[in-house]
Amino acid sequence: MSLNSLSNRRETRRIATVRWAAIALMVAFALPMGPVHAMSEKKEIELGQEEHQKIIAQYGVYNNKELNEYVNKVGQRIAEQSSRPELEYTFTILNDEMINAFALPGGFVYVTRGILTHMNSESELAAVLGHEIAHVTEKHGIRAKNRQTFMEGVNQAAQVLSGVPGLYQMGQIVNQTALMGYKREFELDADRIGAEYMAKAGYSPDAMLKTIEVLKNADRIEIAQARLENRPPRVYHGFLSSHPDNDKRYREAIEQASALRVDYDEFIQQDEFLDRLNGMSYGDVQRAGILRKNRYYHPKLGVKMSFPAAWRVEALAVGIQAASQTSDAMLSLTTTPKKRGVSIDDFVSGMGLKIREGRTITIGGMPAYIGIADRAQTPFGIRPMRFAVVADDRRRMAYLLAGAGQYDLTKIASDRAFISTIFSFERMDKQDYEEARRPQIQIVRAEPGTTMESLAAESPITNYALDKLRVINDLYPKGQPAPGQLIKVID
Repeated sequence: MSLNSLSNRRETRRIATVRWAAIALMVAFALPMGPVHAMSEKKEIELGQEEHQKIIAQYGVYNNKELNEYVNKVGQRIAEQSSRPELEYTFTILNDEMINAFALPGGFVYVTRGILTHMNSESELAAVLGHEIAHVTEKHGIRAKNRQTFMEGVNQAAQVLSGVPGLYQMGQIVNQTALMGYKREFELDADRIGAEYMAKAGYSPDAMLKTIEVLKNADRIEIAQARLENRPPRVYHGFLSSHPDNDKRYREAIEQASALRVDYDEFIQQDEFLDRLNGMSYGDVQRAGILRKNRYYHPKLGVKMSFPAAWRVEALAVGIQAASQTSDAMLSLTTTPKKRGVSIDDFVSGMGLKIREGRTITIGGMPAYIGIADRAQTPFGIRPMRFAVVADDRRRMAYLLAGAGQYDLTKIASDRAFISTIFSFERMDKQDYEEARRPQIQIVRAEPGTTMESLAAESPITNYALDKLRVINDLYPKGQPAPGQLIKVID
């Protein structure tokens, strides 16, 4: 391509961009925005009820009646002090490990097991609920939806009038940027108003500042871990972006709400609050099987296996997948039906793989086959794949274990780890069934000499146990428990 033609294309693109911007502004001023609160309260509640059913279907409700009733009691007290006390508020604990709380139009407020794990007092719970109630009373969800709908209309009209292909996509980028900006504005608004609500209900707004710092620390360790693991961070509420350390606005707004605080002494003390979390499930309960440190148990199928240290295990639609710390090697475990009487060799022959170094063996007392499949389909594309098939004739099924590396050509860089994991596969014994417990929060009292390092060493948390334990106890980054202090451990 000549320099002239390249220059002409750049100039055309520049003109198109300017033209789109001018037309978009014309359309924006020509179209009526309408009031942001135009939706009736009845319609708002109907919308919330419809979405509420979807949320419950997706995440499920945490099955603890007493804890749900307690969260509802705190939430209702704060809602009574809001600008819309006539709404019928619904507070729900979602059975999910993500650290999140959110609200739907019409008074539907949610907290997850994951965010409750990070709470250490009733005031901190009140801070989270007050923030979400403010999203409801200020109709932030409806306002964001109205603006998005309006901007989409502007973009489509601008594309039609300009006649320039690809401008709608540009408009979507503008939408996202604008919405992210408004999102932060709404979050700060909810901080200020939520702090006022909780103060009027008798809770100290200082707890909101403390809660924000705990959740920011949770984001910090997730981002650091994601960087090590070469994956996108799973930060659901974006506390670091919506509450940056150099922004004093949210602190000042929250602190000003302290003047509104009324006397209230019916809230439970910190030790009693922590007792309410005792026994709460920890981690991913949707995963088939149970993971404790690097040992995976599947009590229903009666099998177990061990993964290399620092690997992480995630659920698949059918089975599980383990990834190395840097995500450049993966091994999956799935099952498939196997007809009785079909030999392991015949079963493998029917898989359609081009196999080298294959042989029939025994793994965990069960007939098996291990080999390398050349040019197999893997999570990284076509790669050589270490695989094993373990036959369970009693259940008429076969276990398929398959490992591959991101940069493998003919040799398999992580083959030693794959083989070690494959040969750890075996049936569970009586002691395994006793150990195969889903991790739970246990509230214990620190003794002289108790350290977070010693607690992390005993914890079933698979990776980064020390950081995670410190965050949920508000001891991050280097804190230690005081003798006699109640703390959360995972058992």
